[in-house]
Amino acid sequence: MIRDTDEVTTLLDPITTLPPEFRPLRVEEYHRLIDTGVFDGTHVELVGGVLVEMGPQGDEHMGLIPFMNHLLVRLVGEDYVVSPQCPVIADEISEPEPDFAILSRRDTRVTGKPHDALLVIEIANSSLRFDLGEKARRYAGAGYPEYWVIDVRARSIHVHRDPHPGGTWGSLEEVSSGTVEAVAVPPVVIDVQDLLTFG
Repeated sequence: MIRDTDEVTTLLDPITTLPPEFRPLRVEEYHRLIDTGVFDGTHVELVGGVLVEMGPQGDEHMGLIPFMNHLLVRLVGEDYVVSPQCPVIADEISEPEPDFAILSRRDTRVTGKPHDALLVIEIANSSLRFDLGEKARRYAGAGYPEYWVIDVRARSIHVHRDPHPGGTWGSLEEVSSGTVEAVAVPPVVIDVQDLLTFG
């Protein structure tokens, strides 16, 4: 199991370069392990066939979650569903748990299919390198149309658009002022400074 810290995420970039003799854990196997209770008391995610133990959230991260949830729910109204901290399936060896996924109202739950989540959002502090590295590749490869990483330390939002099957993004922009508009979810228009100085 790998811990998600500044030091380790540097080594994890990218997971896809693990030696061929390493056999990745698959999503269905991961679910069976969860059912046995082997991960009780820990918070792990499966990314690239590797178990990543997520570190505790800092005060800013914890404070931003309910603020962001309230903001997103208010913005999207009845046309979309905001799914906080629920797993999505990126591929057969990856089931990350983004801080937020927004999907169409016609979908009652996030199933992990690429068309379900229209906007995926991670709030990053110590996990920034991992969120911008391996997770970004997995979300792009799955075809999620838009991915944001809110960088708590830098007070900015990394906006990824135009995913390519190989795990790259056609458009990547870091926004530290003004507004960010979600192309995939038009009602979501956020003032960066209001968001990152909410407290």
